[in-house]
Amino acid sequence: MPDAASRRVAFLVKDAADVILGIHRVRESGLLAGAGDVEQSLVATIVSELATNIVKYAQRGHVRVQRVEHDGAVDIEVWAEDEGPGIPDIDRARTDRFSTGNTLGLGLPGVERMSDDFDIQSVVGHGTQVHARRRIVGRDSLGARSRATPAPSAPAPLATPQWEIGMHVRPMPGHVVSGDLTIAVHAATGLLLLVIDGTGHGTTAAEAAQRVAAFTRANAHGDLSGFLAGLHAHLNGSAGAAVGAFLLEPGARSFRYAGVGNTAASRRVGAPWRAVSKDGVLGHRMPTAFVQEGTLTRGDLFVMHTDGLSELATGEFAARNAHRPAAALAREIVEQHGKAHDDASCIVLRWND
Repeated sequence: MPDAASRRVAFLVKDAADVILGIHRVRESGLLAGAGDVEQSLVATIVSELATNIVKYAQRGHVRVQRVEHDGAVDIEVWAEDEGPGIPDIDRARTDRFSTGNTLGLGLPGVERMSDDFDIQSVVGHGTQVHARRRIVGRDSLGARSRATPAPSAPAPLATPQWEIGMHVRPMPGHVVSGDLTIAVHAATGLLLLVIDGTGHGTTAAEAAQRVAAFTRANAHGDLSGFLAGLHAHLNGSAGAAVGAFLLEPGARSFRYAGVGNTAASRRVGAPWRAVSKDGVLGHRMPTAFVQEGTLTRGDLFVMHTDGLSELATGEFAARNAHRPAAALAREIVEQHGKAHDDASCIVLRWND
């Protein structure tokens, strides 16, 4: 831990363990004192993404994080530097889903969106320097050039001419509260649906699930890789959670999915599609996110659920009863097929357009 007067943390990055330890040092250093949970999570996500990029593309580099206080405001400055291959086309690297490393290429665009100031300097063959600044206290005093924190996402309508959504949650028999949770909120490019499974049962699991919901309402966006990384940082110190995230993009008639932990999603009416959720627990062990994409066709029926439901039984029941209203179908799936030893939750999405 650094001297409190220095207000700075610096660490070497050469592998994923260094990234995790670096984020822990930033959180425990006092650099983020006075910041709310969301701001702390956003800073941790910025550090995580920039450090992870070093591992992916340069294998070795340095990250510096500094707290700057002035006029009642507090900014966090992050520098990530390496001597790797450099970036041939910086403009393209700042574009969603561009990648030169067999990844989704969402790290830099995601960091830029989360930052109030952002800059990249790179020379091919000589390395890259990235600088990001995020205000964590006193955001009302931000200048005109800085980005304001997005307004909280509003709950999404569960029935429109284009879609119909049903959601149902049931705590484990004998328990009053559930560690499972479902949420549907507006995102920049569409609708974000989440099934959430807080680790364990009872109050501890429910608190972790509620933390996921609170972060989602404040930070819903279409960058699923960056969104899950933000959740991972936000859940640090909690029981952790499994999360399946489904982004419905009505304008493009398409969808995207990424999940971590014991969550499932599949299309039960329409072209066969089954989600792949990577092994891990957000808040404890974050894998590289795997984002799947697909197109929507009129009549498609999707089912998302936690492991409190059998995937085989759930899918067969949904296919046989696809004519049922989405709300009724979600409720019946959970009530009839929920496991006796676990919380259970389900989202049913019917695409009508």
